[in-house]
Amino acid sequence: MLRFFSGTTTLRVLSGLLIGVGALLLSGAVAYYAYAMYAQSQLAAFEEESQQAGWAHVVAPPQEPPVDSAAQAKESSPSQQPAIDVQPIPQPKPGAFRVLIPDIGVDSQIVELATKYDEKGVLVWETPKYAVGHHKGTPNPGEIGNVVLSGHISSPVKQEGNVFSQLPKLQPGAEVQLQTAQGTYIYKAVGRQVVEPTAVEVMDPTSSPTVTLITCYPDFIYTHRLVVTAKLEEFLPWTSE
Repeated sequence: MLRFFSGTTTLRVLSGLLIGVGALLLSGAVAYYAYAMYAQSQLAAFEEESQQAGWAHVVAPPQEPPVDSAAQAKESSPSQQPAIDVQPIPQPKPGAFRVLIPDIGVDSQIVELATKYDEKGVLVWETPKYAVGHHKGTPNPGEIGNVVLSGHISSPVKQEGNVFSQLPKLQPGAEVQLQTAQGTYIYKAVGRQVVEPTAVEVMDPTSSPTVTLITCYPDFIYTHRLVVTAKLEEFLPWTSE
């Protein structure tokens, strides 16, 4: 009789535990689904807000196909070949070590980012910890092309900071200041958009000095990428004063 009572009690306890765990899991799934739906509504509201604020939808211009100079020279006769205009090779500019966006309180060091293979063997970019990352292979401030910088909007699991937590609040015309050993390059924000993570064309080279800021969006869901584009406006060299 005692054994039967003990076994029945154990089953009741186990059943209660399983029901409790199931209820918690169900509640978590419902909460996540509700937040995901809220995040999707945020994406729609974001697009409308961008239009009302006067943001431009900036897309990198298509790149011209490379010119086969050997074939071109073969097709031209010596008398038709133009004189060679020798231009000096521009000296590379120093990289940025600090980024400031005063309007949203960003003041961060800049670290160089490279690519790596994740746990699934997929080639991905490194993620900066408590800093803004400069993607290796993109230009330095002041150079022709697209300076690509990225940072976390939040990082509750890996605890790597939230340097771009306020990036969604940036307004058109806001300054993005990149400090180098030569001085400060001041860019003005002109465009923003939300894209899929596969939209790597936002990192394509540009025909003018540009900086592109990238972070995950919406916060805590991270299904998309928020991309802000800024154009070079001014260079302020360091003074000895």
